[in-house]
Amino acid sequence: MRERFPVFDLHCDTATELFQQQKDWAQNDLHVDLERAEKLLTHHQFYAFCCVYDQNAQPLPEALAEEKFLGALSNFYTHLERHQDKVRLCRNVEDLIAAAGAGKQGVFLSLEGPEVIGCDPDRLEELKEMGFLMTTLTWNFPNALAGPNGSDQGLTDRGRAFVRRAQELGILIDVSHLSDQAFRDLADITAAPIVASHSNSRAVCNHSRNLSDEQFKVICNLGGLVGLNLYAPFLKEEGQADFSDVKRHLEHFLELGGKHHLALGGDLDGCGVLPTGFSGIESYNDLGRYLMESGMEELTVNNIFNNNTVRFAMQHLQRSRVGG
Repeated sequence: MRERFPVFDLHCDTATELFQQQKDWAQNDLHVDLERAEKLLTHHQFYAFCCVYDQNAQPLPEALAEEKFLGALSNFYTHLERHQDKVRLCRNVEDLIAAAGAGKQGVFLSLEGPEVIGCDPDRLEELKEMGFLMTTLTWNFPNALAGPNGSDQGLTDRGRAFVRRAQELGILIDVSHLSDQAFRDLADITAAPIVASHSNSRAVCNHSRNLSDEQFKVICNLGGLVGLNLYAPFLKEEGQADFSDVKRHLEHFLELGGKHHLALGGDLDGCGVLPTGFSGIESYNDLGRYLMESGMEELTVNNIFNNNTVRFAMQHLQRSRVGG
């Protein structure tokens, strides 16, 4: 049984937490640090910036949210410079190839809550210049673009303009946190594959943050990706989740035809309760071994953990240079 697995994860909140808690990226007590990441065979990661709420999880005024976002981003740029021997910021597919060739972690930036740019389609090019390749349309609050999961609000006209401009620039749209109606509206207008960076199966765990079977099939039919979220309440409705619950979600999505569209999106450092046996980024090795010991083929595990996201990146980050 193999000891280490390649990992390409679509969502963690580590960059924001490094800033808010003034932690060291090299070694810390969060879920992700560079030292533990080296226990994986390879590691590439989307780092999400969610700076739209206060310590009570209430929405911040947009000006304050932007100030907080820019502080977190500046702090992360400093970390990237300090650890350039181990990581590389990826703005396009060529950067990913270079990072992999040098044995470095490919670092990708994503936005979770466009309130930090005023939900303004005209500021998306600025976001792209900062290095961002993916954005949600909402976090847990309604905004000028759309409604969040659990609400009835769909895409606004401004939301449609935001989607069109983002896709012109090659910025991926992340549907995690999106309402069902907004998802339907987006599916009707999208000109590119869409991603649910950290969402599970609603049929397995009935939570509005999870995807319905219909939504999962739409994402697959559009050529998109779904990253498995490790937040325990999204894995199991009652009781403590464990690796068997992770497997149930993966198996359900595979039964729906998701073998080329399943990925990881652990929500590490963005969630408080992980499944039993998972303590941090290095635990993906334990999860991979469990899945194989439980009968999942090694190729399937590697596809979910890494290969599907690498293939997707090669196909859909070609247009990722500033200007589209």
